[in-house]
Amino acid sequence: MKVLFVTRGFPSETDIMSGNYEAVQAKALAAKGCQVSVISISLKSFLHIFSRGMISHRVVDGVDVYLCTRIRFSTRFWSTPKLNAWVADRAYRQAFKKYVSEKGMPDVVHAHIVSVASPVSFVKDEYHLPFVITEHWTAMNRTEIPEWLKQISFVYHRADRVICVSQALSDSLKRNFNVNSIVINNMVSDQFFKSFRVERNDNTFRFIACGAFRTNRNKGFDILVDAFAQAHFPKSVSLDIVGDGPDRPFIESRIADYHLSDQIHLLGTIPPDEVSDLLCTSDCFVLSSRLETFAIVVIEAMAKGLPVIATRSGGPETFLRPEHGILVEKENVTELAEAMKYMTEHHQEYNSENIRQFCHDHFSQDIIADQILSVYNQLLNNKVS
Repeated sequence: MKVLFVTRGFPSETDIMSGNYEAVQAKALAAKGCQVSVISISLKSFLHIFSRGMISHRVVDGVDVYLCTRIRFSTRFWSTPKLNAWVADRAYRQAFKKYVSEKGMPDVVHAHIVSVASPVSFVKDEYHLPFVITEHWTAMNRTEIPEWLKQISFVYHRADRVICVSQALSDSLKRNFNVNSIVINNMVSDQFFKSFRVERNDNTFRFIACGAFRTNRNKGFDILVDAFAQAHFPKSVSLDIVGDGPDRPFIESRIADYHLSDQIHLLGTIPPDEVSDLLCTSDCFVLSSRLETFAIVVIEAMAKGLPVIATRSGGPETFLRPEHGILVEKENVTELAEAMKYMTEHHQEYNSENIRQFCHDHFSQDIIADQILSVYNQLLNNKVS
C-alpha cells in the first residue's frame, strides 16, 4: 500500500522537533510494509528567497520525505493569511506532482491537522483519492476557536475519515463543526521502550517535565514552578524542564524570584534520544498543562515505567489510571504541590513494570499502526466495492 502523509514538517538536524509526531507514525506504517512518503512545506523568511520553490528529497528510516521551501509572507508585526494560504496551496500542488512523477499515485492521502489538510483537499476533488485527516492540534480543542480556523474547517467534511487523538478533541469537533470522527490515540516511539527506568540509591528525587515555552503558557510551567516553590522541597528534590521558546525568560525570572535556580533546571530543546535517557534517570513525570489534545509526553514517560502527575487538561484523564499516577485539576497550584509532595513519599508504591506494560499494550507503534491501517483498508475496500 502506498501512503502519502502531508504534514507541517519532518524532523531534521536543524529542526529536531518539527513534525516529530507525524514522523513516528510514518515510520511505524513503513515498518508494517507500507510504502510511505511525506510531503511538507517549509515557510522561510525573505532571507531564503533564492531557495523558494526548491523541493528536496531524502529517505529517513524507509520513509521518502519531500520538503518544499517557500517564503512566509508574514512577520511578528503583520500577516497576510490569504496570501500565505495561496502560497501553501501552490507549494503542496508542486510537491504532490513531484511525488507522483517519482512514486506514482498513492493509495491513500493522510493529512495531519486542519491547516495542512485544507490546501491539500484537492487530492479528493481532482484525483478522487481516499483522504484521511488526523487532528491533534490543541487549537481545535479550545473553547474559543480563531475565526480563520473556522473558515477552513470545511475540509473535515471533505475527508473520507477524520481521526482525533482523544475523545475530548473528537467531542470538540462534533460540538463546533458537526464533524463525526473516530478516536485513535497517539503512539509512542519504540525507542522509548528500549531502555527502562533506573533505580537510584542516592537519596535524591527528580521530577521531569517537557514542552514548549509558548507565550500563551499553555504548558503551565508557571504553575509548575509555583507548585514546586509552595511544596518547600529539600535540596535533594529537583525538577528538570525540557523545552524552549519565547516565554523562557519569564519562567527563568520566576525561578530566580523563588531562589530555586539550584533545584529547577531548564534544559532547552534536546533530541528525543536524550529525552529518553533523561526519563530513565527521573522518578516522576509532571504535566501541568492548561490544555492538551492528548499529551504524548505522558506516554513517553510511562514507557519508561515512570509514575505521572498530570492535569485534567483534555487528554491525560482519558487514559491515566490511579495505578499509573495522580490527576489534578488544571491551574490549581496547591493541588499540584500536594501531589508532588505525595509522590516524593510514595513513588515506590507504583509498579513501574505494570505502567510500562499498560503503555505498550495501548500506545506502542505496532498497536496504533494496526488501527490506522484498519482505517485505510476500510476505505480502499469501499472504493473497490
